Amino acid sequence: MSDIDDLRNEISIEAAGSTAFEVEAFARVFARRLEDAEQIFDLNIEVLQCRGPRGRRLELLGYAEDSTDNSLTVVAGRYFGSDQILTLTDARDALGRATAFIGSSADGWLASNLEASSREAEYADYFARQIAQGSVSKIRAVLITDGVMSERIRTIDSDSTAGVKTTYEIWDQRRVLDAALPETRSEDIEIDFTRWMPNGLPCLIAEKTDTSLPSYLAIIPAQVLADVFEEHGSLLLESNVRTFLSARGAVNRGIQETLRDAPDRFLAYNNGLTTTAVSVEVGDVRRGTFIKSIKGWQIVNGGQTTSSIAHYLRGSRERNVDGVSVQMKLVVVDPANASTVVHAVAKYANSQNRVSGADLFSTHDFHVRMEQISRRLRAPAREGEQYQSGWFYERARGQWENDRAARGSANEQKKFELEYPKSQRITKTDWAKYAYCWGKKPHLVSKGAQSVFADYAVAVDKTWAQDSDQFGDGYFRTNIAKSIMFEQLRSAILKEDWYKSSPGYLANIVAYAIARFALQIDTQFGGAKYDFGQVWQRQSISDVTLNALLEVAHEAQLHLTDDERPQANVTQWAKQQACWERFTRTRVWLPDAVDQDLLGGDESRTLAKDERKQRAMDTGFEAIQRVLAVKPVVWDGVYRSGGLSPLESDLVQLFGLRRGKIPSDRQAGALLRLLERMADAGAISRESF
Repeated sequence: MSDIDDLRNEISIEAAGSTAFEVEAFARVFARRLEDAEQIFDLNIEVLQCRGPRGRRLELLGYAEDSTDNSLTVVAGRYFGSDQILTLTDARDALGRATAFIGSSADGWLASNLEASSREAEYADYFARQIAQGSVSKIRAVLITDGVMSERIRTIDSDSTAGVKTTYEIWDQRRVLDAALPETRSEDIEIDFTRWMPNGLPCLIAEKTDTSLPSYLAIIPAQVLADVFEEHGSLLLESNVRTFLSARGAVNRGIQETLRDAPDRFLAYNNGLTTTAVSVEVGDVRRGTFIKSIKGWQIVNGGQTTSSIAHYLRGSRERNVDGVSVQMKLVVVDPANASTVVHAVAKYANSQNRVSGADLFSTHDFHVRMEQISRRLRAPAREGEQYQSGWFYERARGQWENDRAARGSANEQKKFELEYPKSQRITKTDWAKYAYCWGKKPHLVSKGAQSVFADYAVAVDKTWAQDSDQFGDGYFRTNIAKSIMFEQLRSAILKEDWYKSSPGYLANIVAYAIARFALQIDTQFGGAKYDFGQVWQRQSISDVTLNALLEVAHEAQLHLTDDERPQANVTQWAKQQACWERFTRTRVWLPDAVDQDLLGGDESRTLAKDERKQRAMDTGFEAIQRVLAVKPVVWDGVYRSGGLSPLESDLVQLFGLRRGKIPSDRQAGALLRLLERMADAGAISRESF
């Protein structure tokens, strides 16, 4: 099966066999791909269609809000269902429908002419309020299509919508598929400093003590930094920093006050930026060295400084940052090793608001363990299937595609797909979503993948430090069972008459239904726990559980869309803790038959105790396996890098370079700590162990 066939199959599965939901399914699949590629965060898929002024067709597939740069992303769509060419006319038409929806919302036309109870009117009112309040400084119109973009389409010039600058971009099938590759990152961001300064940005070249990481020091004008940020938005921020800022608020009041009251002291007060790039063009003239342009620029520390300067300038046209400068360190990284080095730079660089280990969760040992378990465990065969398969935990973007491609021949790749079906690939953000639905936090899940992931990262980091042994095989099987529950319920809801008659808010309904079901088990069945082990064994939830969940899901829909809700926009209402608290008071009663899917309290505690003991044993075995799997060339690089203690040097020679011998648990642990240190220093790739 080709990549595009796989993409279309994913859309069919998402639509659960219903042609009525094909466009929405197409939008959800592409949304997941764009979020996985870190192009858009927390995208809300809502298919909105209506007629505007003079009968013009208006259509919007979804939207996303980014508080870091005050941008509003609106998603337009052109779904063909086959490999057709997207012409420039098609593109302008689809993008025009989406931006016209925003424009007709802002000027009040939709609010005056639509049925007040319709979802279109609800969102028209919401967008109008956001623009009127000045919460939108930029609109990013993104066209997604399963077709192939015509080669005649070069650029679509920026313009404005409702007085707000609007940029346009197209993601066709080829670009979306390419975005899944791990090499694809924000390398499209190219900054030409000669736009602002004839010779470029003056800089100093740091002494080349490490030729693999050439570094530059510069003083960048605040206005230049703000202009670049306004153009590229939060894509300029390294993904962990972006998540960090969006989760905690992007504006620093101290920075705002300094810009207002003491701009001449900003350089002295501010810690500046730490940035990376994949290439730098430097020019030498008589007066010194200048950075003419950079490619793949990412701010790994100082994102708050950047967004706060931009926010300050948006506050009033009279404001300026003339004479304000920001110190900047620029590290040039090898594209092949960019991810590892960027994370290391972000981890150790300082900023006004330090990014913690939890914020850099993508490098956490938790992920390594989940990845190891997922490659080792095999799920029981589903009814009628004659083979077992695995659930592929994707610790880094593109791992599934990379591992499949590494199999070489088409036959071997087919075997890989049978071993790890694409439908059983779990991303980090999905993992957090499934855990938090059952964890009774549907309001956080409703905020979007990155928001829930940021919260989950902090919680797991804290728990891991206290007792990492609880994250073992049992934990993995349980969370896979939660994912099965989520996806099975989502597909079943699509087939329900009550949903077909009033579609919308599917993700919110599923999250609220599972959370309320979990809460009701706690209160109704006297300390019993849901038996996720049964779900793992069947690779499916029981009919009793599914029917009970569907009843709760219907209640969730009624609750979310209740005419007496305090917030008109359902999607925004679902994000509020008050929404969840109100739903906890809604009367829900589960059938007694649900008891057959539960474990007694004593039985559940005994099972958890046994799994923790097993985890303690597995930890030692996995450490040994990881050490033995490291290639000799990596150990050679570690040994030659220097800085090893006598004990570390002996261990590397004994178990890394000579091979053939097996280390003990403690020796393997010491070697893994050494590898971690070398990866943090950028000496080796984190993917090498």
